[in-house]
Amino acid sequence: MANNADHVRNTCWLTHGEPKTVQIIYAFPFFVMAAIACVIFLSTPRLRPHALSTTKALIRIVLLACLMAPCGINLKGGEARGLLDCNLRCVDLSDLTSSVPLTVDASSQILWQTEAWEHSTFETTGNDSVGYPSVVKNDRGRSADNKYYLYYAHHDPCSGIGCAVADSIQGPYRKLASLETNRSHSMVLANPHYPIVNPPVADSSHYSSPCVIWNEDEKLWFMYFHYYNHYHGAWTAGGGAGFGHQMTALATCSDLASHKWTVLKDPKLGKVSVWDIVPVLPTTEKKWMNSQSSYHAIQRLANGQWLAFLRGTSVDQIVQLGFATSNDGRKWDYFRENPVIHQNDGGGGLKGNYRPYFLGYLGKGTAGADKYLLVWGESPAGSDVPRITYGHTTTFRDVQRDSRGYAQWGPGSDGPISPWREGNRLYLFSGKHVQVMTLPVSSKAPSTTEKEGQQASAGAVATRAVPEG
Repeated sequence: MANNADHVRNTCWLTHGEPKTVQIIYAFPFFVMAAIACVIFLSTPRLRPHALSTTKALIRIVLLACLMAPCGINLKGGEARGLLDCNLRCVDLSDLTSSVPLTVDASSQILWQTEAWEHSTFETTGNDSVGYPSVVKNDRGRSADNKYYLYYAHHDPCSGIGCAVADSIQGPYRKLASLETNRSHSMVLANPHYPIVNPPVADSSHYSSPCVIWNEDEKLWFMYFHYYNHYHGAWTAGGGAGFGHQMTALATCSDLASHKWTVLKDPKLGKVSVWDIVPVLPTTEKKWMNSQSSYHAIQRLANGQWLAFLRGTSVDQIVQLGFATSNDGRKWDYFRENPVIHQNDGGGGLKGNYRPYFLGYLGKGTAGADKYLLVWGESPAGSDVPRITYGHTTTFRDVQRDSRGYAQWGPGSDGPISPWREGNRLYLFSGKHVQVMTLPVSSKAPSTTEKEGQQASAGAVATRAVPEG
């Protein structure tokens, strides 16, 4: 049987809606051979006694062919090479012939501030923080339409989570309010305090930094986002870890085209977490993330494990990076070693704020372990302009910085970067823009639409990380 990494890359097409005619096409030669064999056995007197047992054996072979063909298994014993599913947010770079480029070929704007809710209600001085994009392809779940859905927000009150849709990965992305005449805005998740009447108003309520990913186990789309917790005082007094100022929540959706998302809530938390929201990634007792647990980049790894690339903010506003793992995307274990990437980690990084961007899978390392590209932003002290940084790891506890220095496609954005690969092009959604990078591959890699047969499964069992002490 394939190992977990191969299993993730080679899940059956029918899992994600490939027409059943695909199975029939692949299995048709086996049906023909079985029919011919049955005719021969029945028309030959000395072979008739064996006709029943032989027919049963041939039926088994046909059924096996139906199962094998759509999984990309080749009859020579190997497995068809596919790329990791982009809807799991860990971009597959395992077929690169050289290092990930430090530059991009093109950059274009895909988001603009065009709707009333996209403006700050805390101040009215023209601040424009629209961005924080997260892109998925609606090729599974109910009403799959194969369109690209871009979720976005801003980071001022009273932001919610908006959505724009495109037919191709590069856009143009059209906001929901321009697609549906009965919509007054493009939000799929509005903050409960929206709309704020007669701004400016001193109300910090907002939802922001969406991170959308497919959960095959539950057949649901997961959206992680952070929220401001008005009840942070009660959170601390009630025994919650850290100060609980800003934490990460979870919403789910079975049908992207419906634009109906359900926030995970628990009335038992109503006195310590505003609007009964369950903080799936709460603040910590440890100082590094005791004030804000937000702007996280969340993905599934090549072995099926959930991994959160965390941005922690301490109560004295020091911003550092760490990791958490999960078996189901709902319950998370923080690494004891957190923070892993920070101003004084010995790697010679800058002394300002750090931001998690995205992960890439680089294939097997020399020791046989899965190797990953980590991309993050780090700023100089006193000047919050992120420099894009590459690193490599197999453990997420030890990170080796790229010796070539900082990437030149910047400056980096405030929130996570949403990666998407089509063939040899890597699309990086960052802030209001998409950056396009040409990857060094030996031949044209399968695009997202060409690799439906290798859509990733979420069935692999992950190894639990050591809980944070």
